[in-house]
Amino acid sequence: MKKITTMLGILILLAILTACNIKNNDYTDPNGNEYKYKLELTGTLPNASKESKYIILANDNTLTFEKVAKSIYSSNSKDQDGIDFYILSSE
Repeated sequence: MKKITTMLGILILLAILTACNIKNNDYTDPNGNEYKYKLELTGTLPNASKESKYIILANDNTLTFEKVAKSIYSSNSKDQDGIDFYILSSE
């Protein structure tokens, strides 16, 4: 009887965890820095003929394609202030 009760408890716990769909939303870059969000940003760079896409890790989910692109390509270091992200891919 004890084995049945234990088995039933484990099955109920597994059903609850599956129903809750618990998953880790933290992302880590190769350097060990942790980020809360994985973002896919699309837009068109100046003088570009087609749309570009960045997939990044960031702690700020309000980052825009324009802000990220400007921080990458701008020669003005102030465009990079306060922007922390890691590029996974660009197209």
